Amino acid sequence: MFSDKKDVFGAFDFCSVAALKVVIIGQDPYHDENQANGLCFSVKEGIKHPPSLKNIFKEIATDLDQEIAHNGNLERWASQGVLLLNATLTVRAHEAGSHQNKGWEKFTDAVITQISKKKKMLSFYFGGSLLKVKLN
Repeated sequence: MFSDKKDVFGAFDFCSVAALKVVIIGQDPYHDENQANGLCFSVKEGIKHPPSLKNIFKEIATDLDQEIAHNGNLERWASQGVLLLNATLTVRAHEAGSHQNKGWEKFTDAVITQISKKKKMLSFYFGGSLLKVKLN
C-alpha cells in the first residue's frame, strides 16, 4: 500500500481549517516507490517529478514567469494554506486507481463538504478526479 502509513493523512498535517485558502484535489497517491508523501501531486525530496507535477510546474513557470521548482515536495504550499488532498488516500504499488471505490471517496467527500460549510471564500481545483460533492 502507498502512501506510507504515516503519510496517509499527511494532507491534514500542514494546513489548519483556519489557515485554509485553496483546496487542490487529486485522484490518488503516486504509485511508484518512494513517491507519495500524503499530499496530492507532491513527491518526496529528491524524487523525479512525475508528469502531472511537471505540468503543474510548467504552468506556474509560464503564468507567473518563475523558474520551475527543483523540489517536488509541496509541504511549502500546504504550510501556506493549500490543502493538497487526494480523493483516494492509498493505492497499491504500481496500480493507479486501485483503491478507488473502496470507501475513501466517502471520507474525502465529507471533508470537502465540512470545509465548504466552515469556509466561505475558498478556491477549489479538481485535478484528475471526479467527486460527487454537494457544496452548500
